[in-house]
Amino acid sequence: MKKIFLVSALLLNSVQAQAAQMVFQGSPTDATTAVISRHEPNLITIDGRKIRRIHGAEGLFTITPEPDTGSAWLKPTSDKPMMSAYVTDEDGQHYKLLLRVEDIPAETIIVRGRGLQGSAIPPSGKNEPRNDDIINATVALFNGHGDRKSEVIPLWKGTRFELVRTIDLRGLRGEAYVLTNTSDKRIVMDEREFYRTGVQSVSVEKLTLEAGQSTRVIVISEAE
Repeated sequence: MKKIFLVSALLLNSVQAQAAQMVFQGSPTDATTAVISRHEPNLITIDGRKIRRIHGAEGLFTITPEPDTGSAWLKPTSDKPMMSAYVTDEDGQHYKLLLRVEDIPAETIIVRGRGLQGSAIPPSGKNEPRNDDIINATVALFNGHGDRKSEVIPLWKGTRFELVRTIDLRGLRGEAYVLTNTSDKRIVMDEREFYRTGVQSVSVEKLTLEAGQSTRVIVISEAE
């Protein structure tokens, strides 16, 4: 199976009055990160397709659809700094967005595939069931589900890496960690540094940590 990498959102400057965040995906099963407003509705659209529905943990946000345009307005209703949204388009294709919530004006998020439009979509128009399971396990851990754990794992000098939750789903093992920079220097990470034998997906909430900062790291592996 092709491993899934977390691709960061690209924020593009625009000469237009309202700039938009262009969220690029290598394939519709990639997870991407975008920034949204905490207090105002944010517009979400999929380039070239209409949104059918948006899923997320109950109580995290409200959705107001625009049937004519196929877009949707998303407004956070909790104080969480990070939340996950699972978007389905009119062809049944799924997209996972990791949304960082900040005190900023309303944002526009456009989900766009790399290369030719639709070239990465399987002939069936749907994700492989295995990829759905990987995404579902990742979303569940980001939203605080799973069994609580407290185990410090040796990682790098100047860091504290603690396993805080686990979840098991149809042959997959999901692990949520909290990585803390205990040094006095900035740490810049790459998701690939967390891959090992059996790992199928890695999602890092923040790839750059200043001294004292922490981030969540979600690792999905084949169950032993």
